[in-house]
Amino acid sequence: MKSRFAIHFLCRLTMCVALLVATLLSAIPAQADDEFRPAIIYESSSKGDHAFIDSMKRGATRAKEEVGIDYEEFRLPEGKDRTEFIRDIAEKGATHIIAVGFQNVVPILSLADQYPEVRFTVIDGIVPPLFNNVQSINFKDHEGAFLVGMVAGYMSPTNKIGFIGGMDVPLISNFALGFYQGARYARPDIEMIRDNVGDTPEAWSNPERAKALAKKQFNAGVGVIFAAAGGSSIGVLEAADDMGKLAIGVDTNQNGLFPGTVLTSMVKRVDNVVYDTLTNSFSGRWEPGIKYLGIRENALDYAVDIHNKDLITKEVIDNVEDAKDHIVRGLIPVEVYSPY
Repeated sequence: MKSRFAIHFLCRLTMCVALLVATLLSAIPAQADDEFRPAIIYESSSKGDHAFIDSMKRGATRAKEEVGIDYEEFRLPEGKDRTEFIRDIAEKGATHIIAVGFQNVVPILSLADQYPEVRFTVIDGIVPPLFNNVQSINFKDHEGAFLVGMVAGYMSPTNKIGFIGGMDVPLISNFALGFYQGARYARPDIEMIRDNVGDTPEAWSNPERAKALAKKQFNAGVGVIFAAAGGSSIGVLEAADDMGKLAIGVDTNQNGLFPGTVLTSMVKRVDNVVYDTLTNSFSGRWEPGIKYLGIRENALDYAVDIHNKDLITKEVIDNVEDAKDHIVRGLIPVEVYSPY
């Protein structure tokens, strides 16, 4: 009797759960495929970079495979006016445009009013919250850089560390400042040498220039170099591999690219941001405004895996994990770069 009652109860419970799930799903106002036409804009040379762009693509691919969202990719042609390029995409019927980088802020500022029906999302760029159709998503890069800075400070064989950024812009200065703070937290007397690949957008895709800068820094006595230069960062990792030195990857887990010489990687979950942006827009949950994502939101971390586990001691990992907790709790204030 009890067995029959239990079976009946479980059946009723299963039906209730199924009904609840169906109700919740039906409450999401998903758009018809022909009404939802998202577009993702990459830089002209960004076919793949083992970093930021590849992470974006993973997020978009996941949205397509799991949710069935189709999207178009556009690469900015070299020499093409950015504002007119984005305007053309809007004119072609894109309902949501996702653009990566601070260089898209000014163009979208000028286009948002002209295309109120288009939702614009800028990743790693801050558009003032003046429009109901613009969203900015930014990472607290200084927090993630602080963690890999600690690793560099503890593990550098010399009292010098290096930083190589793409362009000399506030975004990269924020990386550099966080990295230096973390290194000094671990080793107060450490010094840092900083270089940038260039002063134009091509700086993000010039690994040969980054490699030359890295070799210069290593020859100057730098023990570990952190590369925050997009696709150019690979050149820094190559230099470390060539010279038997240590480097730190960026954006994605790059430890496996050159096992034994990549000390760690600062991981930015750009894939999750792109996935969430696409699915939220598709389901009607997209919201305008500015969002900041950091360690608390699991958007930033450092990577330890089979490729670098022998390069970092357990004591260092424990110290960095403690620092993560302290940053989340506000016990370690990580300074944000300000150009003013």
